[in-house]
Amino acid sequence: MKKLLFFVVLKTFLLINVALGHDLSFKHNHGEWSFKKVSANTCAVFQIPVKEKGDYTSRGAVIFYVFNEGNAQYIRIDTGYPYDTEKYVKVTIDDSNYQFFGEDDSAWSMKDDKVVIEAMKAGKDMTVVGYSQRGTETTDTYSLIGFTNAYNSMTKDC
Repeated sequence: MKKLLFFVVLKTFLLINVALGHDLSFKHNHGEWSFKKVSANTCAVFQIPVKEKGDYTSRGAVIFYVFNEGNAQYIRIDTGYPYDTEKYVKVTIDDSNYQFFGEDDSAWSMKDDKVVIEAMKAGKDMTVVGYSQRGTETTDTYSLIGFTNAYNSMTKDC
């Protein structure tokens, strides 16, 4: 329940600030990993895709997050549409594939998040392939350049 409340508060904060055009005090350019301290022991690094591909007419915010909350670290992907829960979300880091599961408009790792984070630190490129409830396939491409520095800042500051 605590995680759900945290995500609702964070997502609401991001959406309100984006809608109002306020500076969120971090860079949020395509291809750059951004760091945000949410509270004394909760931080996140995130990126919006460098490229989005799919035959869709409308889509919400697409963001890949790595959260640090106390001693826990976890990954979340917001895709801007409700996932088809019958299909896995595929995350490819360089030549390695990882399965995530979709729930509403977010995806979560099916394995230990630390394994995926280590692959991200060593990798150069990442793609996320998901399917909407309507059957639309999307492919989002992220750069992992700069991820290790952002990740290290997050773990140091939280």
